[in-house]
Amino acid sequence: MLSEKQVDAVEETAAELKRRREHRPAEALKQKPEAVAGADKKAGDDAAWARANLRYDGDEPYLDIANALRVLSRHDDFQGRFKYNETLAKVMDKGTVMLDWRVAELVSVFQERFLPGIPVEAVNHALVIHANHAIQKK
Repeated sequence: MLSEKQVDAVEETAAELKRRREHRPAEALKQKPEAVAGADKKAGDDAAWARANLRYDGDEPYLDIANALRVLSRHDDFQGRFKYNETLAKVMDKGTVMLDWRVAELVSVFQERFLPGIPVEAVNHALVIHANHAIQKK
């Protein structure tokens, strides 16, 4: 039987997945072009942030642990979210254990917004390092 916390986590995840499934190009949803302009602006903001904060080799960002650490430590969306739980030997995201699928989801966000093609291992290693640094700062 699931605990109340687990049920809440499942419901939260289902709501997030529903929101993501509904995210389609304007033509598919027959939305007005203004809706796409907002998405383009966000993509432009992410690209500008990446250019200002990440290390690049010419026009391409390095797909390494160092750049993943920069995203986790410098971007407002990720600051203060992750802590390492030594008892569980797991990274926590605002109190929720980062299971493999949650790490994969985080990697997809990195790939979509900042570092296309970054390997799962690089983000996972950066996540553990970042989370450990977060608990050491206390």
